[in-house]
This record gives sequence, structure tokens and C-alpha cells, in this order.
Amino acid sequence: MQESQPPPSSRSIGARLNLLRLAMHWSVEECAYRITIEANNYTTPETWLAWERCSDRQAAENGLLLALSSIVQLFAADPAWLEGGTNDELDDASGDIIPFPARHP
Repeated sequence: MQESQPPPSSRSIGARLNLLRLAMHWSVEECAYRITIEANNYTTPETWLAWERCSDRQAAENGLLLALSSIVQLFAADPAWLEGGTNDELDDASGDIIPFPARHP
């Protein structure tokens, strides 16, 4: 029997962060490395994993909200979606990733 997913609007900021990482097919370690470079602040894989597992309330306490602008930049994600989600968000987070322009020769 398949486990039911919570409604999109009730997902925590940590769960939405997890969806972004999975959509990019990056490991926790790669995300920690990339956010360390992007934010110029050392982030361990354990910290990244704690961010993915946190509730909205815990995000203020564990540093996720402080790193939010760097995370949005790293994933080219919609900050409003990551911060609060919407009622019409997709289960597939890749729909909320802003595509980079194609290179022209």
C-alpha cells in the first residue's frame, strides 16, 4: 500500500527543499558543497540534511532561513514557492525551477 503524500500546501520548507534536491538529482553532500561555495559559509552534509527534515518553525532556529537567498540562487528556484508553497504547486519540483537560457553559438 502506497503512503499518501501531504497536500502540497502543507509541506514544510524542509520538504520543499528536499523536492528541489531530488529534482536536480544531487546528493546531500553535493548540495552542502555547493551551498558552501554559494553562501561562502561552511555547510556540512549533516546541516543540509537537518534543513531538509525541518519544520517551518525549526527553519528559523537551524539557519535555513538565513541561507534561503543562497539556496534560491543555487537552485534558481522561486523564493515564494520555497518559503511558503502555494495551493497550486506541483508534486514535481522541477516545474518550479527557472530554466537557464540555452546557449547560442
